[in-house]
Amino acid sequence: MKDYSKFIDPLDSSLNTLDKIRTGNVERGLGIGVEEFDQRLLFKRGQFNMGIGHDNVGKTDLIMWYYVCLSKLHGIKHCIFSSENKPYSLLRKIFNFWTGKRIDRDFVNNEASYFRYLEEIKEHFSFIRTDQRYSASEIIDIIKHQNCDTGLIDPFNSLKSNGGNKHEEDYEVCADIRTMCLQTNKTVYVMAHIASQFARMTYPMEHEYKGHLVHPEKSYVEGGQKFANRADDFLSIHRMTQHPDLWNVTELHVRKVKETETGGSVTYKDEPIKLKMVDRCKFEINGKDPLQNETPTNFELDYPKNNALDSFINAGNLEDDELPF
Repeated sequence: MKDYSKFIDPLDSSLNTLDKIRTGNVERGLGIGVEEFDQRLLFKRGQFNMGIGHDNVGKTDLIMWYYVCLSKLHGIKHCIFSSENKPYSLLRKIFNFWTGKRIDRDFVNNEASYFRYLEEIKEHFSFIRTDQRYSASEIIDIIKHQNCDTGLIDPFNSLKSNGGNKHEEDYEVCADIRTMCLQTNKTVYVMAHIASQFARMTYPMEHEYKGHLVHPEKSYVEGGQKFANRADDFLSIHRMTQHPDLWNVTELHVRKVKETETGGSVTYKDEPIKLKMVDRCKFEINGKDPLQNETPTNFELDYPKNNALDSFINAGNLEDDELPF
């Protein structure tokens, strides 16, 4: 006779968490030390999170900055699959945020420090090769077996389809990601594009931002509301790229926070977290830089050059990529 008892949750972990909620001792997610940000968004282990945004608004910049904050403040390690960005482009962004300095200006004559900080970055970031395509199950399996706390899939529609019913396949993939997160306690962030009909929506003529693209809602994601239904946290990243004064201000709309007991909450309507890009190497929130006290200041430390890093930095000209920052 089949033993069905193994399918029944003994509830030990759930009862432990419930008692912590009762006594006010529940463990909160990890913040970055800026109240305006932390009251809305916290890093929590074992979650499946989604993010969307128009093309060219700097979604990758924001997620790389957030990953750097988690690494420098909490030692979090990341495994990144970003098929629309070259590895050196991602490294440039990470390096600038990591140091609070410009790689193309402040490290021209600081080779020793340059390689020192690359070693630090290498300890916290790994990159899945983008010279081939992967199915969702392959990417999930790679992240599962990496020494990391988070995985990034950017964007979702770059994964190979099985050629069947796409709607059902998407639900299956989301379920598989959630299961892996729960089994491994890793958190996966999935970035997605906006459906074409919503990518053309602009603010009405009577609005102060008339003519500019509107910030996307959960249902705007390519493939529909099903992704928001499955995600733990859902983020909308927006920037008015053609606004003369706000072109360098990124809006982070927190559309969904599933577990509010451990901290975080949705942003109010039309009241996003506003992050101002400064010199392409830091974000400030109301003038506050969460990495200000974590930014290295000694650029003259003696550190031997490591030729083994050549493959890691994926040598190439550091020209601008398709993103605005």
